[in-house]
Amino acid sequence: MPTIAASISRTRRELAAAGSTEARLEAEVLVSEVVGKRRDWILLHPDDRLTPDQASRLDSLLARRITREPLPYVLGRAEFFGLTFRITSAAIVPRPETEILLEAVVERARAIGAAIAVDVGAGSGAIAVTLAKQVPEMRVIALDVSLDALRLTRENAAAHRVAHRVIPVASDLLEGVRGETDCIAANLPYIMTGEFPDLQPEVRDYEPRAALDGGADGLALIRRLSGQLLGHLRTGGFAALEVGAGQAAEVTKLLDHAGLSGVEVLRDYAGIERVVIGWRKG
Repeated sequence: MPTIAASISRTRRELAAAGSTEARLEAEVLVSEVVGKRRDWILLHPDDRLTPDQASRLDSLLARRITREPLPYVLGRAEFFGLTFRITSAAIVPRPETEILLEAVVERARAIGAAIAVDVGAGSGAIAVTLAKQVPEMRVIALDVSLDALRLTRENAAAHRVAHRVIPVASDLLEGVRGETDCIAANLPYIMTGEFPDLQPEVRDYEPRAALDGGADGLALIRRLSGQLLGHLRTGGFAALEVGAGQAAEVTKLLDHAGLSGVEVLRDYAGIERVVIGWRKG
């Protein structure tokens, strides 16, 4: 049986040949996964040998990854805001830039003493569950049109022990919500349809297109949602939307037109205007 060092080396070569830009890191992650030890442990034990079962499982995981299936789907989990979420192809992989949205909502929800939040397009439940963890006094209604995604949300809420405060609801945007809420978070599709042929295979070929495709200008669902916001926010409440590069100015106009005010625009780690926040003033 191959050693850990030899397994990492072979896996790295095959991943690099398949187009992975982080072949070394991914090779270490995959070997760590099959060995059942942390990455730092396997790096300190390069001469240990894989068992036949471990070597076979590594081959299976590698075979999936070299087709450019996203690594979180291969592993069945993803990290978001310091928490681990079960992830499947029913939902997109949580992105680091969405943490900007999450941080903004948490900060403002705490400031206004929010009791109820809505996560529109919940997917894996990363936003809804993390909100419930970060603001323990708040209930979160997690909305999605996909029943498979809502099952994933429910599973992740249970795993993080907030199932009693995260309520999955099948809904087309806010149509399934009755009454007013304190805050609304939304990471809706914002990729323009014409951009799909040029996307990385991990995104284009594996992640659910319905959760990514925002129509001709990328704003089809965001435009629809903006028209629903005022009727679902209490006075003093806010809505926070993640948007694509170059979309913040247009989304600001949409929120202004919808009757929200005090609009804020936040940049992500790359300096891109990524989050647009509007308030329902008294």
